[in-house]
Amino acid sequence: MTGVRLVGAHRVWADFAGIPAEVTSAFLVTDEGGLVGRGYYASVEALGDVVDLSTLSAR
Repeated sequence: MTGVRLVGAHRVWADFAGIPAEVTSAFLVTDEGGLVGRGYYASVEALGDVVDLSTLSAR
């Protein structure tokens, strides 16, 4: 999981994932290069609804 500014390609993917246009940064979650869930999450709460936060690890 990493925080990203939603500009350029990140903005395009975030739009596709349903992140509102007024959100300027989001959490990007991947597992071995693949998106986890929809990949982009505007808040920790939104992320926690889909991903078990205790399973996230740094690599």
